[in-house]
Amino acid sequence: MRAAGPDAVKVGAARAEKERVRRPVPTRPRPLRRPRGLFGLLLGALVAVVATACIPLVDPPTSGKKFGQGPLAAVSDAAEAKASCGLTATQLAAMMIAPTYSEAGGPVPSPMALSRWDNVSVSSANANLFAFGRTSGPYVNAFFSPGVGMWQFDSAGGWPFSAAGAIDSVTAANQAATTIAYRWCNAPPSRQGDAAARRKYAWGPWYGCSTGTGCEAVYASLLSGDRLNTAFDSSVTRYGGMQPRTCRLEGVGDGLRCWFVNPALAEGSKGWTGGSYNGTGSGVTPLPKPFYIVEAGGREYRVWLQHDTGYDIGITASKPVTANARTSVTWQGTAALCDVTAQRGQCGGGADPVGFLDAATPGGPEKVRVQGWAIDKDTTSPIAVHVYVDSVGTPITANTSRPDVGAAYPGFGDRHGYDATVPASVGPHRVCTYGINVRGGANQLLGCATVSVTGQPAGSLDVVRPGPGRITVAGWVTVPGDGEAPAVVSVDGVEAARLATAVNRPDVATSVPSAGPTSGFSGVLKVAGGRHEVCLTAGGAAPDRLGCRTVTVPTGPPYGALDAVAAGPGTVQVAGWAIDPDTDRPIQVHVYVGGAGTALVADGERSDVARVYPEYGSGHGFSASLSAPAGTNDVCAYAINVAAGTNVRLGCRTVDVPGGSPIGSLDTVTRTASGIQVAGWAIDPDTTAPIPVHVYVGAAGHVLQAGGPRADVGAAYPLYGPGHGFSATLPDPGGRVTVCAYGIEAAGGGANRLLGCRSL
Repeated sequence: MRAAGPDAVKVGAARAEKERVRRPVPTRPRPLRRPRGLFGLLLGALVAVVATACIPLVDPPTSGKKFGQGPLAAVSDAAEAKASCGLTATQLAAMMIAPTYSEAGGPVPSPMALSRWDNVSVSSANANLFAFGRTSGPYVNAFFSPGVGMWQFDSAGGWPFSAAGAIDSVTAANQAATTIAYRWCNAPPSRQGDAAARRKYAWGPWYGCSTGTGCEAVYASLLSGDRLNTAFDSSVTRYGGMQPRTCRLEGVGDGLRCWFVNPALAEGSKGWTGGSYNGTGSGVTPLPKPFYIVEAGGREYRVWLQHDTGYDIGITASKPVTANARTSVTWQGTAALCDVTAQRGQCGGGADPVGFLDAATPGGPEKVRVQGWAIDKDTTSPIAVHVYVDSVGTPITANTSRPDVGAAYPGFGDRHGYDATVPASVGPHRVCTYGINVRGGANQLLGCATVSVTGQPAGSLDVVRPGPGRITVAGWVTVPGDGEAPAVVSVDGVEAARLATAVNRPDVATSVPSAGPTSGFSGVLKVAGGRHEVCLTAGGAAPDRLGCRTVTVPTGPPYGALDAVAAGPGTVQVAGWAIDPDTDRPIQVHVYVGGAGTALVADGERSDVARVYPEYGSGHGFSASLSAPAGTNDVCAYAINVAAGTNVRLGCRTVDVPGGSPIGSLDTVTRTASGIQVAGWAIDPDTTAPIPVHVYVGAAGHVLQAGGPRADVGAAYPLYGPGHGFSATLPDPGGRVTVCAYGIEAAGGGANRLLGCRSL
């Protein structure tokens, strides 16, 4: 996205993704700045002390800032929903509010704010924002403002809503919260250590926030602990003065949700409405005359009625919702819109039926399904709807429940929906529905669509093979009229998979005329253990149209064995294997030595197990060396159940773990010219590691380590190895002296032991 700030203007469409352009700011009206970029960067009254949602307000506020009550509620709700990555809802709300003051302008940002700074001096492509591409003449105030709302979401950004969505505080706040929170969470590492730098990155789409310090100052003033430091203006509502209506737009549909936007009715600060277009390519752009917004069929329509503009023609502009207006708006010199709510525009006389064809789709083999609604204001009863497949008509009745229609037309009830299937031959067809007038009007087209109707499917479920937690299926299908129809596989009446026909089946291609060379399919279905019915269909036919098979998938408690338990110094070695029949994946094994448990994963290689249980593979062995206290220990292993069943004990063994106080010997003590030489060995039965030996020559103590090689000791105590000897030459105090050596307890629960004494 790209955005402009208080001291900059946006670049044109051709440069929007590459650069930003600066220019002086006129004093009136305040220019609007807004986010521009790729949408993929991401897809009650208030009381004085508490804001909407769960974000409290400072009472009384001291920041000097004021925000609309409706927008504040929307910001609070969105911030509560989107706050993450260490960002509190209050902090996110303050970050959301901060850009609106520079984007929409004024002390109370207006939800209806329309951009006024997209003149041709900024980019020649902006000419297309003027009616019929004419920057002068009688129709300049039919201007397609590309940036809309408090956050000035620009059409160049690919946003998934029309101008109505940008004005609607709830929709706009959710998008602002999503964008800011996403950028906060994904800030570069270089920004994450500095909260202010990280906020500036999060504000990147808004040029004034990402380049200067203004938004940081506003943010700081708005944040007071866990409270928002702002007043609110109760006169500013969610829609900022935009009015919801129901419209009919010729060629688009009836009963359409639409919105009336009149800048004169804008709520909040209106500085953006000031200033006049000077008829040149510089300065502010025209303030749009009142217009309607309709979003339908993936397009946004803005319609200017003659009654609102005083022009000699009505004007309609439209574009794909997510497209840049500068390059995609098309203009028409008509305004075939009826505001059904206010009976304004081209409404005509009488009460014609209204309604819509919501969907026309293949309804199964040789059928079309139509869904929609229809109502005639001359009656509260359901009315007839005629469905035409090409030139063949079928009458149905719009009498199914549609609560949304009932809410839009209070007093008429909700039994005005239709959902029906009608016959049709294989191939493409033009499908249209008509609301049949009751009296005083005319039948009305509700909508048309092109539908490709398919024929009866053929196929076979050739392979249904159960395995651990799965069923492997294979076969073939073909659907006349749809060469890419997937195989639809259900398990126990519930659709489990749609498998593409991508497997070569020359046998089918030669025997079934409608089948292509790749009519085969295969796949693996994840299922729970037990008995299952597997069925095949295609092309919208009944779930069991092409046959069913019943299989039993392995299930039950795990099984395995505790193969070996061996005691060592301070340890117990365990080994074994475990399988749960509900899965071919490794499972957990819990091993208890006395009362101490250790969780292992049985994922070691065991080819012998795989030979016996080939469907589960070889990765189900376990082995470990576990700490154990000296003495007699009970060792038990349990296989932990995955699905159906319970945990299972694989076995228990009783072992004696060696332990106790150190053992050893002070073998020699010899007086030499260089000192007193001592030698011996020492072992702590609780460990194979060398242990300390303290040697006292008279009162003088010396610390040695019994880690030297002693093959004789290793032969006598093979569990401990040979590395337990000690030797050293120690200072000789002269005269008669006693030399004593002690083995120091290093592990377990023993005590230091005297290894021997000698007198010299």
